[in-house]
Amino acid sequence: MIWRSDNLGAAVIGIALVALWPRLTYLNEVEQSPFLEVPTAASQPYIEAARGPGGAAVASPLYPLFLRGLVAAGLAPRYCQALLGAVSCALLALIGRTLWGPGTGLVAALCAALYGPAIYFTDALLPPVLAVFLVLVLLAVLLWADRQTDGRAFLGVGLLLGLCLLAAPQVALFAPAVLWWLWRGGRSRAGWACALGTACALALWYFLGIATSAGGSPDLLVRGGEHLPALDMYHLRGDSAVLAALLWKWGLAFPFGLVVPLALLGVGFAAAARERGALLALLFVATGAVGTALYGAHAETRMVLVPVLLLFAVSGVGQLAQVSWAWKGAAVAGLVLVAALVNASTPAMDRAAQASQHRYLGRAYEELGMTATAIAAYEKAVAAGSRAKAVYWALAALYDAHGKPERALGISRTFVEHWPADERGQRALGDRYMAVGRPQQARTIYQQLVAGGGQWALLGRLGDAQLTSGALDEAVQSYARLLTLSPDSSRVRYQLARAYAASGRIEDAERAYRQLLDSPSYGVRARVEAAALLQHNGQPAAAEPLLSQALALAPDHREGLLLLGEVLLEQGRPGEALPLMLHLAELEPHNWRVQGHLSRAYSQLGRDAEARDAEARYQRERRRAQLQQRIEVEQKVLADKIRGENL
Repeated sequence: MIWRSDNLGAAVIGIALVALWPRLTYLNEVEQSPFLEVPTAASQPYIEAARGPGGAAVASPLYPLFLRGLVAAGLAPRYCQALLGAVSCALLALIGRTLWGPGTGLVAALCAALYGPAIYFTDALLPPVLAVFLVLVLLAVLLWADRQTDGRAFLGVGLLLGLCLLAAPQVALFAPAVLWWLWRGGRSRAGWACALGTACALALWYFLGIATSAGGSPDLLVRGGEHLPALDMYHLRGDSAVLAALLWKWGLAFPFGLVVPLALLGVGFAAAARERGALLALLFVATGAVGTALYGAHAETRMVLVPVLLLFAVSGVGQLAQVSWAWKGAAVAGLVLVAALVNASTPAMDRAAQASQHRYLGRAYEELGMTATAIAAYEKAVAAGSRAKAVYWALAALYDAHGKPERALGISRTFVEHWPADERGQRALGDRYMAVGRPQQARTIYQQLVAGGGQWALLGRLGDAQLTSGALDEAVQSYARLLTLSPDSSRVRYQLARAYAASGRIEDAERAYRQLLDSPSYGVRARVEAAALLQHNGQPAAAEPLLSQALALAPDHREGLLLLGEVLLEQGRPGEALPLMLHLAELEPHNWRVQGHLSRAYSQLGRDAEARDAEARYQRERRRAQLQQRIEVEQKVLADKIRGENL
């Protein structure tokens, strides 16, 4: 038999190698995962804590030290976790041999070697792999020390128990249970030694100043499906043949949905037998289950219980084969009932988990600069019904950066539908309406926000929307009101001047423009636009000095060059206008208006041949501009039609 003592060592080593193969294969399959470069939300605190003492507080304070030690030694944490997982399977075989014989230990170890969630955590920089290893070491050493006559061996057991609490605080209740187990077995001295060792480890924990945090949903403890707070473990089945074979849920959530009812069968047999070693395993499962329920009971926290549950499951099946057929029938009926309860709330696809998975994939791709892939991931999160504001916010920003303002607008609109009271979202929606040239809708949103109070900073946006949509008197009121709040704002004064000019209040506009002549940001624009007002009102002579000043500050200002050339031509000074128009023609060779002014200047100077050439260029560039304008109009109409169909 393979579990004969002379063959057991080879069998244990073989199972460890069997366990190593799927873990290494899985790491190879997911080597392109973005989470290898961008940590997940769950692993980020551990990585930060591993980088230095300024990191975040974590529930498992030993794990960051473990990571730091591996990195300092130049070792890859994920491959070390694969090795640790294989060693844990070997330890489980030895523990099983001690409790129920070598056959049970080897079968349970083989199940652990091929346990899908354990393979998944090999790739995650999270505590389960280390916690499982330390817990199995603790149980193995406890069973060994219990057979020793010298109670001082339990001092080391106590230290090891303290390390387990640092790696997996959800098993904290196991510490007093161990002391009770030792006292019940007449090992009071061993109990005191164990308590001393545990106290030393916990004192070290206190010295490190790291606190744990509890909370979660206890019902997840016995739910068959694997649930994580942020990610979806089942999502990777599409990228990994290993997980596709060893982790699935189609009515039955495999493997945990099968392990739980079988483990309960083994627990029942162990409770009836009342053997000392099995009692220790029972205490671990019972206290660990309570602690795990307090710490969230999701797949990460309950993983520490799985190896011992596998031992109970295998021993239960073995002992079931030895009872009478009547008891077998009752046991099978009970198993079916428990399995139905455990797997009852196990949908084939958890939309919330999928949405969360795609959300964090989108964030990872975004940080890696893979914009298109990030957009696709966020879109899948939205399609899965994500209700995370960050998803919509990031997706809209990516569409903006990707040159798709209409799609960004659609996402912002959906955001406001989901969270109508979110003022930040409403403000962003208004901004995006402005970006796509729909100021009327933006104006309505800004008005509502300003009317709500405490939004005086939005008066500028409201004024811009009113000015762009033609509500000129309202725009003047908004800018004037904002100017009383920010009297030194050059931008507000400039926009107020534009609103005055658009509403026909020329004197007010000119006065506002002249107040900006000394502004570094708006001085040139204020001179040019004030000059345009004067020219429009038949005062070219008054406009000329303003334009000359503007061009002295910005010699290549194209609007200033054009206006000054027009002013000079109107005053019958083509010789002075010609150099300006020639310079502007170099800057804008396809501007048909410039060619028209050149033709006019040449004609006034009597240079007829050059005037005809300029006139020909004027006609040619004007036709090109008209054709381009028609194409843009047709494209806009088509885009509006497509947008309407999508809506």
